[in-house]
Amino acid sequence: MSEQTIEPSIQNKFDQLEEKLAYLEMSNAELNDEIFRQQQDIDSLTKAHRSLLERLEALQDSTAEGDLQQGEKPPHY
Repeated sequence: MSEQTIEPSIQNKFDQLEEKLAYLEMSNAELNDEIFRQQQDIDSLTKAHRSLLERLEALQDSTAEGDLQQGEKPPHY
């Protein structure tokens, strides 16, 4: 097999494409890492939000029960 020579202009374009591909692969990896981190943040915030909603609901329930148990008229009556 004989070694083929590539025209310098074609080799230059090929090198440029390889460089662009390497850059795009690196950018893609960085974006994937950022999306993963953001999803972790979303999951954490969703968990905290649910916890706060449960606490609020529990406080509302206990307040409603307290009002029913007292059965007293407010002081302005």
